[in-house]
Amino acid sequence: MNVFDPSPDAARKAPSEEDLEALAHFRYALRRFLAFSEQVSADHGVTMQWYQALLVVRTYRDAKHISVGELAEQLMIRDHSAAELVSRLAQAKLVRRKTDLRDRRRSLVVITRLGERRLLELAALHLKKLRESRGAFANLFRTAAES
Repeated sequence: MNVFDPSPDAARKAPSEEDLEALAHFRYALRRFLAFSEQVSADHGVTMQWYQALLVVRTYRDAKHISVGELAEQLMIRDHSAAELVSRLAQAKLVRRKTDLRDRRRSLVVITRLGERRLLELAALHLKKLRESRGAFANLFRTAAES
């Protein structure tokens, strides 16, 4: 099942005016958050995609490692795009590649100390912003749960 296709049951009941307003507020809060993320990431010398990749690399499998293919899946990008992204992150010394000991043909990605520091700085700012925007996100789900 494609997660982007609405189920037939969801499409049967028309959203209420309150549901539409909640969606509009959620969309606005999400767009504001994404604009914030893009700006704060740039202020710290990385792109928003770099920040997202660092977050995935750091948290995937308890930060032990991630393959380029797994990173691509997590970021919803193509394998070759993920490979290019890893190359740029490695060049910036935010991640490093290591050979998979079980399959020497496969390269794994590990976050570096510099990458960890950059990630923690950005994550703290993102969490602060999310906590400030909590109402817009919570209201949508409260409305949906009441339906």
